[in-house]
Parts: sequence; structure tokens; C-alpha cells
Amino acid sequence: MNINLKDKTILKLQTLLVIFTLYFAPKAAYAQQNTIKPVTAKELNTIIDSIDVIVKRYHVTPKIGNQIVDRIRTKHKNGHYANIVNPQTLADSLKSDLRAIDGDLHMSMTYRSPREISTTDTAPIQVNETGLWSNYGLSEIKVLEGNIGYLKIKHFTQHKYLEAIKPIITSAIESLKNTDALIVDVRNNGGGFEEMVAYYISYFFDSESPIHLSDYRCTLHDHTYGISTDPNVLGTKLPDTKLYVLVNANTASAAESFAYMLKHLGRATIIGEITAGAGNGASQHSINDRFAILVSSEETINAITKTSFEKVGVIPHIKTTGKQAFSKGYLLALEHAKGKNAGSIHPSNYDHLISFVSIPDNNATANTKAHSKYVGTYKGGSIQIAITQDNNILYGQMRSKGGKMELTPMGNHTFKVGDLKERIQFVFDKDQNVIKLMGVDSPMELTKVSND
Repeated sequence: MNINLKDKTILKLQTLLVIFTLYFAPKAAYAQQNTIKPVTAKELNTIIDSIDVIVKRYHVTPKIGNQIVDRIRTKHKNGHYANIVNPQTLADSLKSDLRAIDGDLHMSMTYRSPREISTTDTAPIQVNETGLWSNYGLSEIKVLEGNIGYLKIKHFTQHKYLEAIKPIITSAIESLKNTDALIVDVRNNGGGFEEMVAYYISYFFDSESPIHLSDYRCTLHDHTYGISTDPNVLGTKLPDTKLYVLVNANTASAAESFAYMLKHLGRATIIGEITAGAGNGASQHSINDRFAILVSSEETINAITKTSFEKVGVIPHIKTTGKQAFSKGYLLALEHAKGKNAGSIHPSNYDHLISFVSIPDNNATANTKAHSKYVGTYKGGSIQIAITQDNNILYGQMRSKGGKMELTPMGNHTFKVGDLKERIQFVFDKDQNVIKLMGVDSPMELTKVSND
């Protein structure tokens, strides 16, 4: 078939039109669909009215609830929210006002973007980060050197996944059952569901009867319910394994419950920072398809203390920074394993591992001027190492091999090199100038040849 030039031009234009329709039109529709609609006066009134009804009905302390509503009503009457048309900005402003009276971290306002509420074929599928997409919160399960177990729990996932997660928790515990101590890391864990907490805790006791952990009094119906351990968990229990729980200021809500319960049951050593202090139970209520309010609606009453950590937080047995909590926990776990060992492993093996556990020297870390003294190039034989500094962190780099490794201060001008079993020490002359770099765990001896 012969096609003349005019026909070819028309054919090309038709093809481009098809491509445009198939490729760009869905994207244009998606962009239009995801356009953020401003908050109207009518929607704002609906939100304020809903806050009034929901907070008064559900808040754990009616007096505080009324004060919160009065504050927001007054600000609305004075036109404070009238010019806030961006929905996320409005949600943030209302969240701040919901917490202003007593600082309750469970009081919150959330906004769902068009992308999150879309159901069309052209919109991306939303993943559930508190469930299937995160292994139900179990983000790390491993055995550290020295036979120390490590379990990182990112969140205590939704109640609907409880049955699904049980065999996964069992598998995790089974993989750690032969360790000599266990570190459970709930730093930066924002919480979740108390039933999940109870199921985890069940593995650390061997009682044939349920152990009462906590009660929760629901304000609306003045109804109280409790949670207890499950004596019939699947697999192996670890009632005698030494337990360390790592926390920080971002450990909140159900994650705080985990640490608080184990602390007051005398079952674990808590290490790190005072936690967030979000002790009340909460319930979420939709206002419309874009906004929802989270309200503190349950009072938590621990079975042992008869109170909770609300606004107080969990006070660690051993206070340290969140960053240093792991090193401190690992060090204690190794020392425990060393003392527990019946002689099959020589103590020097533990001592060797312990010598490389970095508990950073805070004074050295904070002293920028002291760090700058170490910067420079060091040579010895065929070895050349460059010491550099970036944001008050020192790095070592072998110029022939490229990669930089962070140097962790350990005191006395000694630093641990990355994750290696290697330490270095800087040597000073009588005028306090750095002149050498020595290997603590190797015979390396390098002379400083420049300060660049």
C-alpha cells in the first residue's frame, strides 16, 4: 500500500493524539482529582460543631473537654480560623488548640489528602504502614555478637491483625530463644494497640494463669475493661531471659505501656530517655471524608501502680540519650552474659567484644575545637589516612580505598572506626599538637603530615 506525504502526516498526528489521550489524559485527571480544595466557611462550621459534640461526649476528663471546646469556640468566634483555607494548615492549627489546655498528645486533628482518599484506577494504591507493609511492626530480628538477641518493634499494629501477627511473633521468639539476653528496642515507636502489647509481654512470663496488666476506663459509658497476658501463647516462652528495653522521648502510647508494664512487673531494665507521656487511651472519629479527630477517651490504670504515665512518661532505670541507649543496653547484656556463662566460653571473648561497644564521650563529641585538632593527613609506609570533619563528626578515609568511616569518640583521644573491630588513638606533643595516629588493636603507627 502506498501512502503519500499528506497521509503520513495525518497518520502521525493521529498517533500522537492517541498517545496523548492514553498517557497524558489520566495524569491530567489524576492531577485534577488531587487538587486541594480550600476549606469553605460551611465546612469550617461543620468541623467546629463536630469538635464540640465529640470532645464533650468522649473526653476522658469532662472538665478539661469543656475547656478545650470553649477555647476553640472562642477562637472561631473571633475569626481565628476564618482565613485558613489550606486543610492541612487548619488541621495543624486545630491539633495545637486541642492540646493547648493540658498537653495531651492523644488529642489530634488529621487531614486526609485527595491522594489518600481516592478510589479511582489512576490513583496509586495506598500502603498500610501500620500493617502489611511493615511486617506488622517487627522491623528487625537478629542475634548480635556475644549471643545477644535484638528485637526492633516499630509499632504495635492494628487490632485487626492480632491473629495474623501471632505466628510471626512466635517465629521471632523462636529465633531468639537460645540467646543469653534480649534487647527489645521501642525507640521512636509511636504506639498502637494494647492487645498487641499484652501478647508480646506474654512471652516473658511462664505463669499458667493470666497476669493482669492494666485497666481502661471508657468515659462515655463509664465502662472499664482490662488486658492480661495470654498463658497459652504459641511456641517457646522466655521467662528467664535477661531483658533490656530501649526507649527515647519519641516512645509513646502503647510503646510506653510495653516499657511501663515490664518495668513495674520487675521483668526488664529500661534504658534511655524519659518517654513522651501519652498515657490515655484514644478513639478516632470521622468528621467528613477529609477530617477526623482523635480524642483521649479512656483512662489508663496500671494493675500495679494504679495510675499511668500520662504527662509523666516512663522513667528509665538507666537514663542516657536515645542515641546511646543501644550501646548501653548491649554493654549490659554482654556483661550479664559474661557473668552467667558457666565456663564454656572464656571471659576474654566477652571482654574483647565489650571493648568495642561505643559509649560516646559526650564532652569529646561536643568539643568542636578538640575535634578540629585531629583533622589532617597521616602517613606511615604504604598507608595513608585522611581524617576529616563534617557537622562535628569525624571520619577516617584510606585514600587508596575510598570509603569514609565514622569515628566514634570513646574518651582519651580514642575513637572506634566504623563498625570494625578497630580503634585508633591520637598522640599529642608537649605543645598539645596532634603528631601521630596509633592503632589500638593493630600495630599501625602513622605520622601527621598535613592539617588539610
